[in-house]
Amino acid sequence: MASTNDHNSKTDRNTIAETGPHEAGEFKPRLIVVSGMMLGLQIELGGDAVTIGRASECALSLQHPSVSRHHCEISRDGDRYFIEDLGSTNRTYLNGKPVRREELHDGDQISVGNNAIKFFTGQSLEAKYHDELIDLAIYDSLTGFYNRRHFHTLLDEEIERAKGTVPISVLMMDLDHFKNINDRFGHLVGDQVLTSAAQIMRANAPADAAFGRLGGEEFALALPGQNLEEAVVAAEKLRNAIASKPIETRDQKLPITISIGVAQSGAKLKSAAELLNVADDRLYRAKQAGRNCVCAED
Repeated sequence: MASTNDHNSKTDRNTIAETGPHEAGEFKPRLIVVSGMMLGLQIELGGDAVTIGRASECALSLQHPSVSRHHCEISRDGDRYFIEDLGSTNRTYLNGKPVRREELHDGDQISVGNNAIKFFTGQSLEAKYHDELIDLAIYDSLTGFYNRRHFHTLLDEEIERAKGTVPISVLMMDLDHFKNINDRFGHLVGDQVLTSAAQIMRANAPADAAFGRLGGEEFALALPGQNLEEAVVAAEKLRNAIASKPIETRDQKLPITISIGVAQSGAKLKSAAELLNVADDRLYRAKQAGRNCVCAED
């Protein structure tokens, strides 16, 4: 899953280009996907042309049947940017009108198949507004992990991109006896436990992992490129990290543990839903086995 350095940090959205710190408030021209499977993805624009299409080699690859393999291209001419349709089946639309080649202006909306992309030249109020909306649409506000809907979308996309040639493993995780913490100490302490547990998970996960909060105390972790055995090693590291570090609240230290189910994509598991269902069944088995353990078998 494409990401910059710290996956699922709320301040670090999906980006393809290296953004780096802005100098003296500089905001480079960019494209932001505001609707579609790649919601929130940003590309900074420079001197090189950016091709948008379904093909994997496109700088902005949108894996959807409504998108042509090489749909359109954004190019720079001096200080001006232009969009050009590349003979796409469903055409390229700029602010609702079909275009062949047209100059882009700050705030323009490009429609490519079922995807909407905004073009910004500067850090306008509208750009900030879209950033805030994307945060709300993608992230869980408490943990900074992807929310359930967006995690499912990204996992489906990763499985489609791999096309069975690269393994993708998933961890389903649940904090043990979390209801007891809420009942005994209240929901404010419960939220503190969830936030701290999320920080521990992020610090002990592989760099290219993607976290999702699926609801309550239930989390998921996608590990692109890792097989089942490698995912079990990662799961044990997370389980150990959680168990060995009690959560410090204002009045006490609360020991917590986590149960984990692990599954790998394959011939029988070709969608996010199928993969997560198997991992969830194995999570249930881990709880049946006494909790604070990892299960990777049926």
